[in-house]
Amino acid sequence: MSSDDIVFQSNIGEAIYKIIVIGDPTVGKTSLLTRFASKQFKTQYLPTVGVNIVKEVVDLSINEGAVKVSLMFWDIAGQKFDESLAN
Repeated sequence: MSSDDIVFQSNIGEAIYKIIVIGDPTVGKTSLLTRFASKQFKTQYLPTVGVNIVKEVVDLSINEGAVKVSLMFWDIAGQKFDESLAN
Protein backbone atom coordinates (compact mmCIF):
# COMPACT_ATOMS: atom_id res chain seq x y z
CA MET A 1 0.00 0.00 0.00
CA SER A 2 1.48 3.34 -1.03
CA SER A 3 1.17 6.63 0.84
CA ASP A 4 -1.26 7.83 -1.87
CA ASP A 5 -3.62 4.95 -1.02
CA ILE A 6 -3.59 5.96 2.64
CA VAL A 7 -4.44 9.61 1.89
CA PHE A 8 -7.30 8.80 -0.48
CA GLN A 9 -8.81 5.94 1.55
CA SER A 10 -11.10 7.92 3.83
CA ASN A 11 -14.07 10.04 2.79
CA ILE A 12 -12.50 13.11 4.35
CA GLY A 13 -8.73 13.11 3.96
CA GLU A 14 -6.11 15.78 4.03
CA ALA A 15 -2.74 15.99 2.36
CA ILE A 16 -0.07 18.69 2.51
CA TYR A 17 2.51 19.13 -0.23
CA LYS A 18 5.49 21.49 -0.21
CA ILE A 19 6.48 22.72 -3.67
CA ILE A 20 9.69 24.69 -4.13
CA VAL A 21 9.74 27.04 -7.12
CA ILE A 22 13.23 27.97 -8.29
CA GLY A 23 14.64 29.53 -11.43
CA ASP A 24 16.52 32.42 -12.93
CA PRO A 25 15.62 35.98 -11.92
CA THR A 26 12.75 37.77 -13.73
CA VAL A 27 11.26 34.67 -15.40
CA GLY A 28 7.83 34.98 -13.71
CA LYS A 29 7.91 32.57 -10.75
CA THR A 30 6.15 35.02 -8.41
CA SER A 31 3.71 36.14 -11.12
CA LEU A 32 2.75 32.52 -11.82
CA LEU A 33 2.07 31.79 -8.14
CA THR A 34 0.17 35.06 -7.63
CA ARG A 35 -2.01 34.27 -10.63
CA PHE A 36 -2.68 30.73 -9.38
CA ALA A 37 -3.44 31.66 -5.76
CA SER A 38 -5.24 35.00 -6.03
CA LYS A 39 -6.35 35.14 -9.69
CA GLN A 40 -4.48 38.44 -10.08
CA PHE A 41 -1.64 39.56 -12.30
CA LYS A 42 0.54 42.52 -11.42
CA THR A 43 2.41 44.19 -14.26
CA GLN A 44 4.85 45.95 -11.92
CA TYR A 45 8.02 43.96 -11.26
CA LEU A 46 8.90 43.54 -7.59
CA PRO A 47 11.82 41.15 -6.99
CA THR A 48 11.44 38.48 -4.33
CA VAL A 49 13.86 38.95 -1.46
CA GLY A 50 14.60 35.65 0.29
CA VAL A 51 11.48 33.51 0.09
CA ASN A 52 7.76 34.11 -0.43
CA ILE A 53 5.37 31.39 0.80
CA VAL A 54 1.95 30.97 -0.81
CA LYS A 55 -0.64 28.49 0.48
CA GLU A 56 -3.51 27.27 -1.67
CA VAL A 57 -6.09 24.69 -0.56
CA VAL A 58 -7.66 22.52 -3.25
CA ASP A 59 -10.68 20.27 -2.63
CA LEU A 60 -10.72 17.09 -4.70
CA SER A 61 -13.41 14.46 -5.17
CA ILE A 62 -11.96 11.02 -5.83
CA ASN A 63 -13.99 7.81 -5.96
CA GLU A 64 -16.93 9.28 -4.04
CA GLY A 65 -14.58 10.64 -1.37
CA ALA A 66 -13.38 14.14 -0.62
CA VAL A 67 -9.75 15.09 -0.11
CA LYS A 68 -8.44 18.47 0.97
CA VAL A 69 -4.99 19.14 -0.47
CA SER A 70 -2.91 22.00 0.91
CA LEU A 71 -0.24 23.20 -1.49
CA MET A 72 2.57 25.18 0.13
CA PHE A 73 4.52 26.98 -2.59
CA TRP A 74 7.95 28.27 -1.61
CA ASP A 75 8.91 30.98 -4.08
CA ILE A 76 12.69 31.22 -3.81
CA ALA A 77 14.37 34.43 -4.99
CA GLY A 78 15.98 33.97 -8.40
CA GLN A 79 19.75 33.91 -8.37
CA LYS A 80 22.32 33.52 -11.06
CA PHE A 81 24.82 30.78 -10.29
CA ASP A 82 28.44 30.69 -11.34
CA GLU A 83 28.98 27.96 -13.96
CA SER A 84 32.04 26.73 -12.05
CA LEU A 85 29.77 25.75 -9.14
CA ALA A 86 27.80 23.39 -11.37
CA ASN A 87 30.89 21.40 -12.38
